[in-house]
Amino acid sequence: MSAQSSQSRFTDLFLGKADSRVYASIRIAFALVSLLNLMQIWPERAVFFTDAGMVDPEVVKKYTVGPYFSVFALCRDLSAVSTYMLFNGAAMLLLLLGIWPRVAAVIIYAWYVSYSMRAPLISVGWDEVLRCTAFLVLVSPMPACWSLRSRKARKRSPPEPYVPCYGLTLMRVQLAVIYLQAVLARLDNEFWMSGEFMSFFLLSHNSRWPGLWVLNYGLPLKVLTYLVLLVELAIPILLMVRRWRWYGFITGIALHAGICLMSYNLVLFFLAMMVLYLSFLQPEDFDRLQRRLPFRS
Repeated sequence: MSAQSSQSRFTDLFLGKADSRVYASIRIAFALVSLLNLMQIWPERAVFFTDAGMVDPEVVKKYTVGPYFSVFALCRDLSAVSTYMLFNGAAMLLLLLGIWPRVAAVIIYAWYVSYSMRAPLISVGWDEVLRCTAFLVLVSPMPACWSLRSRKARKRSPPEPYVPCYGLTLMRVQLAVIYLQAVLARLDNEFWMSGEFMSFFLLSHNSRWPGLWVLNYGLPLKVLTYLVLLVELAIPILLMVRRWRWYGFITGIALHAGICLMSYNLVLFFLAMMVLYLSFLQPEDFDRLQRRLPFRS
C-alpha cells in the first residue's frame, strides 16, 4: 500500500462524507437518555448537590485530582440546584429539537462534568459513558437534519445531506475503548479469571433474583463468565466490519439486555451504550426505514 493511499484512507476516516441522519439520530437519542438520567437524579438533588447534603464540597475539592470545575460551586442550596437542573433539562430539550444545538451541547457537557465532580460517589458506569458522549456530540458536526428551525434559518442554511464523518469515527473508537478497557480491567480480577464472577454476582444484592438456586448452575455460569469477556472483545470487531455490523448490533443488544434482565437499575447503562451504537448506522439503514415509514428529513 502506497503512502498516498494510506493518507487517503486516513483522511476518509475523519473527513469522508457521513449521512447527516446518523448524527441527527445520535443527537436525539443522546438528548433523550440525558433527560432520563436527569429525571432519575432529580428526586435526590438535595442529598447529592446541596451543602446540606451527604457530600461535603470541601472534602470533594480536597480529593479531586486536577482542577475542580463544577457549576455546583455556585449552586449550593436547594433552590439554586433545582434551577440549574431545570436549566439543563431545557438545554436537553433544545438539543432534542435541534434548536441552538451547539449551545445546548456545551451546557449539557458542563452539566455532566459538574455533577460528576460535585458528587463523585454517585457516578456509575452510564455517567462516565454519557459524559464522554456529551463531549463527542459537542465536537461533532451539527447538521440541521430532523431539527425544528425557523423558516428564515432554513432559507439561510438549508439542511445538508452529508457532513464530515470524524465525529462518528471518534464515537466508534470510544465504544471500542470502553469494551477493551472493561476486559483489561478484569484480567487481574480473581473472580473473572477463575470464572466465578457470575455466580458471586447472582448471589449478591445486585442480582434481580438472588438465591441459592445459583449453586446448581456453577459450570454454566463459569462458561457464561468467560463468554462475556469474549463477547466484549468481539463486539467492536463485528461492528467495525461493515458486512458483520448487524451481528455486532444483535450481540451487543443481547449482552446489555441480559445485564438489564439480571441486574437492578441498569437500564440507563443499556441506553447510554446504545447511543454510541448508532454511530455504526449506514445511509441504507435509513433509506430502508424511510421506505417503510416515510418521513421528511
